[in-house]
Amino acid sequence: MPTFEKGHHYRNMHGHSYEVIIKLSGKVNAKNNWVMDFDKIDSYVKPEISILDHSVLNEIDGLKHPTSENIAQWLWKRIKKKIPNLESIEINRPRIGGCVFNGD
Repeated sequence: MPTFEKGHHYRNMHGHSYEVIIKLSGKVNAKNNWVMDFDKIDSYVKPEISILDHSVLNEIDGLKHPTSENIAQWLWKRIKKKIPNLESIEINRPRIGGCVFNGD
């Protein structure tokens, strides 16, 4: 990323694997015993993830600086419209950690 000083290893093109955790709030539906069908969640989330997967994140509109925090906010803006009871989005790098974004 060009904002890092010369010689910093993050300045060069590199990649990461991320885990995305979507958390919802709401009452459990007595008929199905869930807050929301995972298939429905997947239908909203997977298309957004496919935009990110194996892409140069800096080139995606709205992700000029693709930090975990910015990726979480980017996903929030795109998913919140479809999942009103979205509580948080967590972005984790395995064995490293990450961030939780709750829309604030």
